[in-house]
Amino acid sequence: MTKEQILIAKEKAELAKLNFKHGFITLEEAKKVVKVYIDMVNVKSKEIAKKYNQKPRLVTVAGFMR
Repeated sequence: MTKEQILIAKEKAELAKLNFKHGFITLEEAKKVVKVYIDMVNVKSKEIAKKYNQKPRLVTVAGFMR
């Protein structure tokens, strides 16, 4: 998982979020796209939290879609 992969997934997730808000796609379709990005972010969050002996701040689909 490289930074480029995360950035590409973020762009797709943001696009899905906007398309959902404008009614072009359904919530389930948006969740499928967003879930890939959220999984990447949560893995990275866990790695950083472990490095600094902290609790990870995990992202949820509902939190991202706000």
